[in-house]
Amino acid sequence: MLLRGLVVAASGFLFIFSPGLPIGLLVRRAPSINRDLLYWGAGLWLVMLLPSLFFQSLLRQMLWSDQAPGDLSGQLPDYSFTLLGAFVSALLVQGAMFLFLRSRRLESSALPASGLSLGFGVGLIAQVFTGLSLVGAGFRLMFGDTSTPTLVSLAQMGYLSLLLGLLPLLLYRPALLVVSAVQGVLVGRALRDGAHFFWLAVLVGALFAWLILALQLALGSQSPGQVLLGVTDPLTSLVTVVYYVLAFGLAFRWLHAQIATWSKVSSKKNKEN
Repeated sequence: MLLRGLVVAASGFLFIFSPGLPIGLLVRRAPSINRDLLYWGAGLWLVMLLPSLFFQSLLRQMLWSDQAPGDLSGQLPDYSFTLLGAFVSALLVQGAMFLFLRSRRLESSALPASGLSLGFGVGLIAQVFTGLSLVGAGFRLMFGDTSTPTLVSLAQMGYLSLLLGLLPLLLYRPALLVVSAVQGVLVGRALRDGAHFFWLAVLVGALFAWLILALQLALGSQSPGQVLLGVTDPLTSLVTVVYYVLAFGLAFRWLHAQIATWSKVSSKKNKEN
């Protein structure tokens, strides 16, 4: 049990600090990250968390007033509900980012890079509490605490099953960061190039959150999106791992191309001056 606790606690710390690597790789060629916007992005996500949860709960009460929370059966209404919930959450967060950037009255050339910093802030704070809960669960296991069903399932899991349960979570964190950064850049471009970029940002956020839920529902998962419950089968874990690797790769490549374009434009302007 001590070794399982160490693995879970170490995974929690890795989950919390893993965004540092993709940020470091991306900002090598980018303009320096605006720390002020980074903090504002984290704050905006926290502010939007409560209304997001409220509207999702309201939708559930309207559609399934007699159904227990999290009790999804994989029927067509479940896919519709999760898609609508993901869209509402993305709309609230991207709307807050859009209004904030517009209030800053930045130069048009600085909007995409400012959106990048804001998106990094959202990605850094979003779901960080999952990492804290992993650290707490790991330390409780190290001291032999099995007072909750989750801790009992973790204590009884084999090491291979435990790693298969933790790996999707660890990959989810950097994937979420770069997807949030993509949304931030798109919101910045919406202020400069047109509202269709804003709706594209909302669509990216909604699809990123919903597609994996839909895949897990299709595979028969009773708790889609929650992979560390001791009941995640290897196929679901593998599909989740592949999904987050692909999402990270596509988002990272797109951001890298955008940053390279900014660098070329900046170098050209410097030469002209």
